[in-house]
Amino acid sequence: MKSGILKKARHSTALMAFMFGASAAQADPAALLGKTICDNQADSFDYQWITANVADVDLFFLSGDTVENGTINAVGHEEDFNDADDVYIALHGAVDVVGDFSGADFAALFLANHASTPTSVTFYVCQSGTPPEGGVSSMAALARSYPGEVEHSTLIGAVNAPGPNTCPALAVDADAEPFDPIDALGQAVYHTDIDHTDDFDERLAYLMDRWDGGGVTYPDTEQTYEDYCEAQLANDPTGQWVSGFIANVNAQFGAAYLSLVNANYGGDDLVTCGPDVQCD
Repeated sequence: MKSGILKKARHSTALMAFMFGASAAQADPAALLGKTICDNQADSFDYQWITANVADVDLFFLSGDTVENGTINAVGHEEDFNDADDVYIALHGAVDVVGDFSGADFAALFLANHASTPTSVTFYVCQSGTPPEGGVSSMAALARSYPGEVEHSTLIGAVNAPGPNTCPALAVDADAEPFDPIDALGQAVYHTDIDHTDDFDERLAYLMDRWDGGGVTYPDTEQTYEDYCEAQLANDPTGQWVSGFIANVNAQFGAAYLSLVNANYGGDDLVTCGPDVQCD
């Protein structure tokens, strides 16, 4: 069986970040999270992986579900999203869905908040490279918002996403079993179409069970991690609580999530479009 780690739709090698995200830009890179952080542990550990491999990342939080009510909010700093040359997007998704937004609406909101042309944009979002019938992928919708000279290309230096009909997942950089497990999340690679060891389902079930129950409560509360997250989200949709939440997710689930990543191997790199590559 091949699948992404917990990166399911809400509605139904050198590390990739270095390969595509590093630049000589002086502005800090940005990581964009959103409401799907409450779905399971995946978005929190995507952020942990990004910060382990990219220096000086500024956290932003996406709220709303349309272009009209959507906002991109700085979390714990006063940097402007528009100034970030390299942007990493860690949300759940589906075909033509990024978080709570359609691919087109997400692209429009991104452009409204980032009028300057980024150096790179990387989607760690399920199916973000998959075109819907008669349309373009979420990746392409964003890329084409900064149109290049070549038809359906982009001025963005690199737009990276999982290839068509795939979801991204953190995995050990190994082609086949047996392989040596990694001992830190930052050592993982982001691949699609990964393979799993036989105990993957057991490791996944452990995490899923304890996210919304399983005898695990959020620190100093009687709420599950899911319930606590949703309550915070209702109270503050701008996400100013998210940094502390991610730290507690890491403290509670870090070892188990690393165990899950160690059940993944193989797969393919993200795909890229850019100034001379058509974005579909």
